[in-house]
Amino acid sequence: MSLNRISKILIWSSVVFFAAGGVWGFWTHKKHLFSRGEAGPLRVLCAENWLSDEVLQAFAKKRGISIQQWTYSNPNEFIRQMANADGNIDVICTSSLLLKGLVQSRWIKKLPYTSLENAKNIAVDFMHLPYDPESEYSVPIYWNLYGFFGKGNAKAQSSWKQVLQSHKVALFGDELNVLHLLSRNGIKIEERLQDSETKSLENEIRKFIRSLVQIEKPSTTAISAEAITAKAEWIQLPLSQVSRLLGEPSPYQFWLPSDGGMVEVGLFAVGEHSERVPLALELINHLISTDQALEMHKRLGAGVVHTSLNHLNSIAPLQKAEALRRFPLTKYEFPEVSMDAIPRFQKFFNETKSQ
Repeated sequence: MSLNRISKILIWSSVVFFAAGGVWGFWTHKKHLFSRGEAGPLRVLCAENWLSDEVLQAFAKKRGISIQQWTYSNPNEFIRQMANADGNIDVICTSSLLLKGLVQSRWIKKLPYTSLENAKNIAVDFMHLPYDPESEYSVPIYWNLYGFFGKGNAKAQSSWKQVLQSHKVALFGDELNVLHLLSRNGIKIEERLQDSETKSLENEIRKFIRSLVQIEKPSTTAISAEAITAKAEWIQLPLSQVSRLLGEPSPYQFWLPSDGGMVEVGLFAVGEHSERVPLALELINHLISTDQALEMHKRLGAGVVHTSLNHLNSIAPLQKAEALRRFPLTKYEFPEVSMDAIPRFQKFFNETKSQ
């Protein structure tokens, strides 16, 4: 056989080999995408306004899957949906106040979140915190520090209870926040909501809420300092909501009581019985990217946890990850709220606010 013929045979063999490989690669890729879709939709449970449909659908299209998102508007809705799913949710958006209860109920899976590629963008200040010491049940996405905002001389040595009983205070009306503050006020509300059916408890809750000058409903719109301080000397708010109103020339102050300020962290987690853990982690990694973290900040107005956003002038200094360092470490509290207490409290809270 001539050398020329041998060369032609080798060339054609190579062409056939690579063509077959290309067909095989294309077929296996399509099969992989098909199998992803056949496994059912990726199930996502988030609070309203956390995630946009456009972001989820772009992720789904790129990976050849479908995503089904459920939303909740209050803590009781979240707990009800978690209970109905029994942890069979892939990506969960929740609060650090509830994480311990979710772990104890075996609704949250233990996973190596710190190994996610985009986790390196998260400031060290928000990893290994008391609610999740090993960062093995959640990854942070935003933060809120609750203190008092207003004019005049701040009574920084006053405790939460003393300030709340001054009758000169308005309150940020988030259910978890109010529930925690009732306990701070000495009512031991969480224990009694689980164990007691007495009318006196209901009356105490309503009396406490009505004793406040007003309850400021959480909103993503800009806050008017004049409007929210018109009826009260101080209003209890998350720092991120008023950060742009503070500074050297500002007549307003933000301060923490002597017994510390409550820090709440918004979290992503994976359900205990998720059947699509690798894909859930892939979505979470995408959502904690610099671009997506910035988009969430714009939607929610909360503090960011990413050091990769520190250079942006569009984010107020007191909304950046390093802002927590401006307050003494002894002033921080990372509380937990009992999930068992929430259903009854939600009922009392709704009834009182509607009257």
